[in-house]
Order: sequence, then structure tokens, then C-alpha cells
Amino acid sequence: MEIYTLPPLISSTILFILFIMGIFKARGAPVNLLFGLICLVGCLLNLDKTILTIIEDQGLAIRISRIDHIFLVFIIPLYLHFTVLATGYRRWLSLVKAFYLMAFLLTPITQSPLYLTHARPFFFGYFAQSGPLFLIFGVLSTISTAISICLFIKNMKEETTAEKKTRIKYILLSFGLAAFVNHFDVIIMKGYEVYPIGNFVFIPMCLFGYAIYRHDIMEWRIFLNKGLVFFTLLIMSSGFFIVMATVLKNLFFDSVTQGVIYVVSMVLTFLLIYFTKERIQEFLINFMEQEFIKNRQAIRDLSFEIMSIHDIEEIKKTVVKRLSETFLLKVCELRLVSRLDKNESTCILGEDDPMREQGYILSVPVHSQSYPSLILLGEKGNMSLYTNEDLEMLSILANHVALALDNAQAYKKIQDFSFSLERLVDERTKALIQSESLAAVGRLAAGVAHELNNPIASVMSTIEYYIDHTKEGEEIHDDLLFSLGELKRARDIVKSLLDTSRQKEESMILTDIHNPIEDALRILYNQYKNKKITIEKRLHSHRSLIMGNPARLCQVFINLIKNSIDAIGENEGKIIIETSNPDTSHVSCVISDNGEGMDRDVIKDIFKPFFTTKEQGKGIGLGLYIVHEIIKEHNGRIDVQSEKGKGTTFTLVFPCHQQ
Repeated sequence: MEIYTLPPLISSTILFILFIMGIFKARGAPVNLLFGLICLVGCLLNLDKTILTIIEDQGLAIRISRIDHIFLVFIIPLYLHFTVLATGYRRWLSLVKAFYLMAFLLTPITQSPLYLTHARPFFFGYFAQSGPLFLIFGVLSTISTAISICLFIKNMKEETTAEKKTRIKYILLSFGLAAFVNHFDVIIMKGYEVYPIGNFVFIPMCLFGYAIYRHDIMEWRIFLNKGLVFFTLLIMSSGFFIVMATVLKNLFFDSVTQGVIYVVSMVLTFLLIYFTKERIQEFLINFMEQEFIKNRQAIRDLSFEIMSIHDIEEIKKTVVKRLSETFLLKVCELRLVSRLDKNESTCILGEDDPMREQGYILSVPVHSQSYPSLILLGEKGNMSLYTNEDLEMLSILANHVALALDNAQAYKKIQDFSFSLERLVDERTKALIQSESLAAVGRLAAGVAHELNNPIASVMSTIEYYIDHTKEGEEIHDDLLFSLGELKRARDIVKSLLDTSRQKEESMILTDIHNPIEDALRILYNQYKNKKITIEKRLHSHRSLIMGNPARLCQVFINLIKNSIDAIGENEGKIIIETSNPDTSHVSCVISDNGEGMDRDVIKDIFKPFFTTKEQGKGIGLGLYIVHEIIKEHNGRIDVQSEKGKGTTFTLVFPCHQQ
């Protein structure tokens, strides 16, 4: 056995393995059967070439070559038949039948000396020489190969999906290149002494094997996985055995017999394979699975990453981004759907699926209880196909995505509940504080009312006595009447404060809105008479009667006018009090000043109890709160407009009495 034996031996071995794979997958798939038969014919041809490098009998060499050509002529229709079924161009089947007929007619001709004349010795062994009838086989084989290549190219241009394009590309490259190198054997058959390039047909076949392993283009990957290590060890052992035998022959040409050399070479080969088998297997797995390992690591990292995300949109963005980077995708989407079938699983989308038009070719269901979804993936950027391992990884990822989505939904519910609970606790706490504060004010008001009512009653009694003992029209009589009225008003205000703190209901009577305004101005007269403040009254309302409590309304106007006086302070200013009827059923009162005004942040809190902007000791923050509560009791409303440095305007609107 010489080194020239190795290439055809490797080629025949690879083709035999592919033949076995095709036979195992032939059931229900004629294209696999045809592929297997093509590989079988190629295996026989390369086995013939292998034997011809070993034997030394010229007659035996030509007989073996003629037997091989009995089968070789059927490569003509087999190539074309395989192409027609693989591309779907069935209109060419009539030509395939014609080629089968011609192959049968060529079979007896292959045994004629006019087909193969004799076997000629070359430096690499014997090789059959062609006769004039061999031209028939050559022409038909070239026509079949050319038609097959054209059909594959046409089919590849027409296909739009990467899945089918990839299959066609690798079939075209491997089978086209194999047919191309085999045609170079004609040069040796014409007597030219060059090593047959057709012996290296294992190179395009290895390319095809890589395509099967990488893209599973013929759905044979399970067989290739199991035979990869065996095939590699076979090639290594054959090569090492031939090299060792050649070296030992040259070293011990005369002293050692050929049988001993072969035995020693075989033992050394066995030892090499025995000690390197596991390392070779580990190397092959790591080499062939490196992309799968990288993708698996990326998917695992993505699974861990999304479990720490509690936002639905962020989970969707992360999944789409990472999958696009891992598989070099142009289109990818995590699409929420209304519901999913429990039995729905990962699948390649059919050609008639509407999502195919959007660029998606793979659908992975995400069986989430909260957000049922589909992970939709387009074609890979490197034009490779989705393997079974990819589908398995993506299915596992989908389970993690479902868990992440459910966790995010649960987290959102807990967060919302926590926020609602915190808000409720805050509201209840504020209400409790307000209730306790108002209760304290109520107790204080009760004490103050008790202390004030007695002296007020005594003074009122004394004044009433002198009124009874003075004559009407006298100046002192009028002053006593005014003083008595003010004392009664003071009594009512104390009572009103007490009732407000206790949130007691008040009886309503028909009241002219102008009266409490005048009373408030009279009470506050001493507050502004010595200041540079002008008070302008524009009491133009014609429908001024409302159902209300005069004392409570007076308390409203006292608080509002007093605030305006305080806002102007020692500066020169003006307070305008204006009443009008915005419509027939309402009366409004506008109290405006050009004092210091308020910021927007202050305006939103002015009606809250105990909120004040005054210095400590000048106010407790109940004035406007009481105003707001009194107006609400009168079915009215109060609005405020203010700007820092420009003044403040309070607008009060009450339903008026229909006269």
C-alpha cells in the first residue's frame, strides 16, 4: 500500500458513510434514496481506483474497471433525477426517464474493448484507458451535470427563504465540485500521466458533510454526529499506517520482510489510536460545537439577566436585543398575544403563514399566565438554518421568559399594593393628626367660650340697663345700641368658633350677603384706619339674598379682609370688595388686594388646617380652613388667584334666593 492509495480510500469511505445515511433516511423521501445511490456509485468508483493502486495484474485491473463502469453509467440519470426532486422542477422527469433508458443501453457497451481498451500502468498504479465508445458516456454525463447545475442555480435565484437557499447552495457546491473534479479523470484515460484529481472527491464531500453537521440540510445530523469520531479515527489510522509502512520499507528494505513491516505498522497504529482516541473526540466536539456552545452560553446569560428585571417592556427589549446579537437577526420580536394553545410548541413557520411575509421564519411560544407571547425570529444573518439544538435552547429560554413575565406582573401588583397601602396609611395618619388637632382646638374653644361668655353677658346686661334708662335720639343711646350689637356679634363669633371645632350643624336663614360684609368692615375698622389702605366697595349685586348663617358668613369676610390687610402691611395699598350676579341663580363676592401675593406652591395648601405662612405667634393656620368649611356648608365655592408681588384675589360664589 502506497501513499497514492490514501485519497481514493478516504473518498470511498466518506461516500460509503453518506450512502448508509441516505438509506436510513430514504423511507418516504425519494431524494434521500437518490442521494444514497449517487454516493454508492461514487464509492464503487473510488474503491476501483483504490484497488488499482494496489494490484499488479494488468488483466485484473481492466476487468475491475469494466465491472465498475456497469454501475457508473447510471450516475447520468441519478444526478438529474436527484436535481429534479430537490428543486421541484418535475417537468424534467421525461428527460430523466430518457437518461435512464440510455444508461441501460450503455451497460453492455461498457464491457466492450471499444469502451475501455486496457489498463495502463502509471506511477500511482493502473488506470483504465478510454475507447471511442466512451465518448458517449462522457457527453451524456456532461449534459446531465450541466442541466443539474443550471436547475440548481435557477432554483436558488427563485427561493426567498434562507432555509432553502442554504440547502441548494451546499448541494450545488458539493455535487457540482465533485462532478467537476471527476471529469478530470478523462485526462488520465487519454494517457496523460498525472495523478487523478477525481481521487480528491472527498474534499467536496467533506464540504457536504460540514453542511449536514452545521445546517442539517438533509436532516441527517444525528447520523453524522455518531459517525464523525469513527470516521476521523479511520482516516488517521489509515494515513498513519501507510506512512509507517512506507518509512519502515525504506529503512529496512532488505533485512525485514513486507509482512513484518505491515504487522509493526498495524501495532503502532493501534497504540496511537488507543492513547489519543479520547483527546481526538474531545477536540472534535469542541471544534464542531463551538458555535453551539457560544449560543448556549449567550442564551443562558440571557435567562439569568431577565430574571432580575421587573419591567415588562424592559424584558421584551432585552430578549429581542440579545437574540438579535446571538443569531445575527434582522427581525426579532417578543409579541404579546391574547391566548396560546397549551399544546403549541416551537416550530418553523409554513410558507403560507402570514408572519412569513413579515420576515419571521421561527415561532417560539411563551406560555406565561399573565402575558402569553410568541418569540418570533427571522433568518439568521449568516444564512445558516435553525438546528434542533437551537430549537431546544429557544424552548428553554421561552420557559424562562414566561417565568420572568409572571414574576414582573406579580412584582407590579405587590408594588401597586404597597404604594396604595403607603398612601392609605399616610392619609389615615394625616386624618388622625387633623382629628386630634381639631379636637384640641375644640377643647380650647370650649374653654375660651366659657370664659368669655360670662363677662360678655355681664357687660351686655349693664348696657341693656342703660339703654332702657336713656332716651332715643341721644348720642349716648345710639352708642350704647351699637355696643350692644357688637357684643352680641362677639358672642355669636365665639359660639361659631366652638361650633366649627365641634363640626356642629348650623341653622340657615334668609340673609343679605351685603350685611355680613358691612359687619366685617365695621369690626375691622380699627385694624386699618391708621394704615395707608383704601377700601373700595362695589356692592352691585341685585340678587343678594342667600340662605346662610349671618355670624358664620361674617366670620368668612373677617378672615378674608383681615388677610388682605396683613398682606398689604404698612405699605400703601387697596382692597376692593365687589359683589355681582354672574347668572340669575348665583351671587359672587370678589375680595382683591395688591399686597405681597403668594407662590403657586403656597396656594395649593392654603385651605389645609394648620397651614400658615405667617410668623410664629401671628397665626395658627385655621382661618382659611374655617372659611373653606363655612362656604362648603353654604353650598358655595371659593377660588383664589395670586401672584407673588402683585396681590391676591378671592372669589366666593353662593346660590342666591330666587325672589
